[in-house]
Amino acid sequence: METNVEYNSDFKKDLEFGKEAENLTVKILKQKWPKTKRVTGYHKEWDIEIPEIDMTIEAKYDKQTEGPDRHTGNLFIECESRGEPSGIETSKADYWFYWYCSLRKLVRIPTSLLKETIRKNNYRKVNGGDSNSSKGYLVPVKLFEKENK
Repeated sequence: METNVEYNSDFKKDLEFGKEAENLTVKILKQKWPKTKRVTGYHKEWDIEIPEIDMTIEAKYDKQTEGPDRHTGNLFIECESRGEPSGIETSKADYWFYWYCSLRKLVRIPTSLLKETIRKNNYRKVNGGDSNSSKGYLVPVKLFEKENK
């Protein structure tokens, strides 16, 4: 599995990393729920379905939260892409799973809690993603880690 944490604003590379996060999440979840599957094709509401417990998951990978030369301490929670709502604004997933630190650390949070927290706090919104064509909130990873204790 590729775990290069070099920053890259190329959409195809970012998509590869995203698929790695989704595949790893499915692999782990299948150990308990064998019918877990990735949603195929374009589907902005969620990435993964667990039919046995009627749960949906958005799986993400943030290469800049931690790495050999960087530690931002934040996760980039996309909310807009090319001027259109996306990410947390369009997600209908039950949970967000976020991989960071070269796919070695996983944190998860209920989507409803993440949305509520973003609404209540004044997280900075920045450009990012594919050639900075997206916008997202910088949410402290500590919020996620608190939920995972």
